[in-house]
Amino acid sequence: MGVAPGTTGRATGRTGFGADLRRELRRVAREPGDDVWALVINGLLVCAGWLVLPAAARAWLFTLQGPIAFAVVLETWMLSDVPSTNPLANDAAATVAALPDRGALEHLIRVKTVALAVLIGPVSAAACLVIAVLQGRYAAGVALAIVLLVLPFGVVPLAAGLGTLLPYHPRALRWRWSNRRPWRRTVRWGVLIVAPYVVVPVIAVVFVLPSLLLGLWSDHGSRDWLSGWQLVLTTGLSCLLIACAFALAPRLIAGLAGRRATALQAYLSDVDRG
Repeated sequence: MGVAPGTTGRATGRTGFGADLRRELRRVAREPGDDVWALVINGLLVCAGWLVLPAAARAWLFTLQGPIAFAVVLETWMLSDVPSTNPLANDAAATVAALPDRGALEHLIRVKTVALAVLIGPVSAAACLVIAVLQGRYAAGVALAIVLLVLPFGVVPLAAGLGTLLPYHPRALRWRWSNRRPWRRTVRWGVLIVAPYVVVPVIAVVFVLPSLLLGLWSDHGSRDWLSGWQLVLTTGLSCLLIACAFALAPRLIAGLAGRRATALQAYLSDVDRG
């Protein structure tokens, strides 16, 4: 009985955003297995799948195709894992401490969102710029890189809703196998591991939808993506949607967690519930 090992044991929201963000980044650095390695492994899986798989298998696994689309797929897969979809259970002690105070819980979600954005956004944006230079698509590459740089700010707080409704404790696979029964719990965990790879790309597509729609409307496939004012407009619309999500989603998730506070506290306080 007790909260998951390796958690902070302290709710954020009382010492200033900058101090809490630094504390969260230090937590991530101390416990790379919980966050950093999940991001690295997902990134490596995308690279391996993109480079090694046959074209047909790659098209089945990755909806978006084309060299510059690699950066988008890389970011969505890096976001489709424990750090963004299960942040409350991933730092159970801090969450339990924050549950009685909705403002502190909202603050905790924002801190975790920014910490992940700092880790993921620059990597995907840099990959996009490199590909764009190699392809000679400078304007489109810069526009997409800007969107990828800020995309985690919108995706992460919305994706956190999955872990708020159905959290799970980060436990080693050996523990999962040893405690595979009752099977209902194991099946639940398996579904929650796979679900983010469906949920997160859908959320991401919503934010880049202006670019997709205006791209189809403007050139009908006859020119290279978007240009001029269209690039500025689509990039601005995507960034505006992301900003709105960053402003509103943590409130919604904190409200949802507040309504489920009793159940969440009972679950997060017992690491043996898996």
